[in-house]
Amino acid sequence: MAKAAKGAAKKAVVKKALTKSQLVAHLAEKTELSKKQVDAVLTTLVDTVTEQLKGPGKFVFPGLARMTLTKVEAKKGGEKKINPLTKTEYVTKDKPAYNKVNIRPIKAIKTALA
Repeated sequence: MAKAAKGAAKKAVVKKALTKSQLVAHLAEKTELSKKQVDAVLTTLVDTVTEQLKGPGKFVFPGLARMTLTKVEAKKGGEKKINPLTKTEYVTKDKPAYNKVNIRPIKAIKTALA
């Protein structure tokens, strides 16, 4: 019986990330704004971040993080390699170019989580 209680306690400790609706409800409760207003602010914030990353390629969220856009070049395939696990030969595939978003938290957040 005691083992079952320990197992249940461990499962209760596991925390999950907030969903968007949970975040909106939490922010609405803390700021005393309506959920509709908070949702509008979040939507506008996402749009602003997207515009800034597409334009200048940088966005600073004051007191939280810095975001930068990095363009990763395409990689040519066709190279023969050997799989180290199975020792079989294979040919690499082409990788297209893509945009990568880098997010760096501010120092205060790094130290708070350390």
